[in-house]
Amino acid sequence: MDKSSALEYINQMFPTEASLYGVEPLMQKIHSEIRRVDAGILAAVRQQSNSGTKAKEDLAAATCAVEELMYKIREIKGKAEQSEMMVQEICRDIKKLDFAKKHITTTITALHRLTMVVSAVEQLQIMASKRQYKEAAAQLEAVNQLCSHFEAYRDIPKITELREKFKNIKQILKSHVFSDFSSLGTGKETEETNLLQHLSDACLVVDALEPSVREELVNNFCSRELTSYEQIFEGAELAKLDKTERRYAWIKRRIRTNEEIWKIFPPSWHVPYRLCIQFCKKTRKQLEEILDNLKEKPDVGALLLALQRTLEFEDELAEKFGGGARSLETGNEIEEIGRGKNTSQSVLDIRKKYERKFAAHQGTGIEENDGKKELSVPGAGFNFRGIISSCFEPHLTVYVELEEKTLMENLEKLVQEETWDIEEGSQNNVLSSSMQLFLIIKRSLKRCSALTKNQTLFNLFKVFQRILKAYATKLFVRLPRGGTGIVAAATGMDGQIKTSDRDERVMCYIVNSAEYCHKTLT
Repeated sequence: MDKSSALEYINQMFPTEASLYGVEPLMQKIHSEIRRVDAGILAAVRQQSNSGTKAKEDLAAATCAVEELMYKIREIKGKAEQSEMMVQEICRDIKKLDFAKKHITTTITALHRLTMVVSAVEQLQIMASKRQYKEAAAQLEAVNQLCSHFEAYRDIPKITELREKFKNIKQILKSHVFSDFSSLGTGKETEETNLLQHLSDACLVVDALEPSVREELVNNFCSRELTSYEQIFEGAELAKLDKTERRYAWIKRRIRTNEEIWKIFPPSWHVPYRLCIQFCKKTRKQLEEILDNLKEKPDVGALLLALQRTLEFEDELAEKFGGGARSLETGNEIEEIGRGKNTSQSVLDIRKKYERKFAAHQGTGIEENDGKKELSVPGAGFNFRGIISSCFEPHLTVYVELEEKTLMENLEKLVQEETWDIEEGSQNNVLSSSMQLFLIIKRSLKRCSALTKNQTLFNLFKVFQRILKAYATKLFVRLPRGGTGIVAAATGMDGQIKTSDRDERVMCYIVNSAEYCHKTLT
């Protein structure tokens, strides 16, 4: 403490003279405390001196231990390197022997397979020359599997020679098979009892060859089968529109007659399906030529009958080869039109549904190219509906003209027979001619939709527009007329109508009928 504090402490301890008697005891107490502190300091110094010496000894011991450990590690590393070198020396010869064994095994296997290929190719050559198709089919599979092991040796002359020989044998087999199949359908199958079994075995060979061989064989067979069809129906006698039904009878009879014979073909080939596709394409081409070469408009009855029989035939093919029967949605929807309840709502629902269908069709961007569709499997994208019947579409204008003529005649008849009155008990208060007119239109629409849903249906829709406009004109003509002329102008009656009660009822009926037509159409 500073000087002033020391004086204050002394004055506090000895405030009076009498208290100075306690100075001696206080001094003794202070000296005793000083000695105790000195002793503690000395003990601490001695202890610190001893601790530093021990720490040095421990550090020296740790350093020695680390040096000893490093020496042992270097000794172990040296021994490991020596062991590695020893192992390498030992395994060097073993690796050589292992590689030698592997190469020898590969060589033996390759030579063994080569021997098998050479033997199999020679046997296949003998089978091909003897036309032993059943055995040759199995041998072809075996040779194909064996040849797959020699892909890496294609540059070796012996392998190249062997592969070329195998290719020539396959070509010989192909020519033999095609030659044997040329006798199918000529009547030899009834004379030679084993011919069908022989051709069935030949199909096994075709399956063992490339897929292109099967495609070529099926196409050749279908073309050969349809050669007589082209010759028959290209003649002047049968190349007519009214003979169209006989075309379909010919192919159905052909399929039915040869059903047992054609069982020689594997089901996976779908020969009847492929034959019908080619038949449809050839028929379409011939019908297009017949329709285009007509010097005058075709007879409507013959045209519609040919179209109807064509649609029925397409439905039969679609049902037989996948796709089911023709959809009846349009007919069902037409039935909804003209019913007394919720007519407007049903028409609106139909319109919305076809708008969604059209939008979905526009989004998919489907191409209608038959050449790009998969034709080998029924139901895999080829659609029989429309393949022939679509060729009638450009020539159906005569049908539309006939429908328009018939509708106009019916309209005239309905207006002439109209009583301009309502039967007792009627609930809708509309003229009977309006309801009858829509029934006639519905039947016409149903007839057309059963034949086509393309441009012809749209043309018929325009006819309906003209019919309804003509009906509206006839209703307008039936309305009472206002007065005109000098007298009417002088009396202030110009444009005013004096009507009887019956005329007023007729006007109300006409207005109700017009409203009924409007609601039915919208």
